[in-house]
Amino acid sequence: MGSLKQRILTAVVALPVLIIVVVFLPQLNHLAFCIMITIIAFLGSKEMHELLSKDQEKLPFTSYAGALLPLAQYIQFTFFPETELTFYTLMTLIGLTLLLEVFTGAKDDFHGTWERNSKSVLNIIYPGLFSSFVIRIAFLANASWYILFFFLLVFGCDTFAYFFGIAFGRNNKGILKVSPNKSIAGYVGGILVPALFGLLSAYLFPEVFKYSLFEGFMLGGVTAIAAALGDLIESSFKRCAEVKDSGSIIPGRGGILDSVDSIVMAAPLYVAILTLSLGV
Repeated sequence: MGSLKQRILTAVVALPVLIIVVVFLPQLNHLAFCIMITIIAFLGSKEMHELLSKDQEKLPFTSYAGALLPLAQYIQFTFFPETELTFYTLMTLIGLTLLLEVFTGAKDDFHGTWERNSKSVLNIIYPGLFSSFVIRIAFLANASWYILFFFLLVFGCDTFAYFFGIAFGRNNKGILKVSPNKSIAGYVGGILVPALFGLLSAYLFPEVFKYSLFEGFMLGGVTAIAAALGDLIESSFKRCAEVKDSGSIIPGRGGILDSVDSIVMAAPLYVAILTLSLGV
């Protein structure tokens, strides 16, 4: 089956599941959705652990630890809104990772301590910490709308970049070595269309999307830019590890990271702009 057909089949299966979980299971602050994001963070953290271990040196401890951060974010917002539980969890995980090297680094007389610590901390932050911002969207007023709109922007960036690239990108590819098949036309389409989506959201549904037309345009455009950068960042990880895909769990997409790289990078900026625009 061709890549495009596989991508379409995956979307046909994944999108209805997302809509059902978000729209029909909003109980307990979208617990079902937050569990789904936590599982994705767990699987993504394990894939990242494998990428970071391609030099044959297995990193200790952190193959799953990143998933604790979106979980901590949900617990914080649900039960302890006045406590920075996510931040404390992050610091605890990083502290334990650094401490572990004190007892395990003697195997090479601590010559690899800098590299192991750097990789281990990165394994906690990406995708775990970034995924925790997706959880934050579930606690906004009209959360179902904002969750679905976030995914519309991210998927719109990927989809329109693909089709704009096919239609207009033949002679303007290769601008970035990390992803030479991407074109200028693809980036323009992948950013402009979500920006227009953002503007239209404020114009068509002002009772839900309570920001100005300009703020909506910026929300869509900046989210799309972050999504495009997320794809490039994960491509750099894979090139360093000398692999084509981060995994093979999703037909037509590769691994979990191959499918959520744009999502996790876009979520912090999406939340930041919404927070500023809505004053929450």
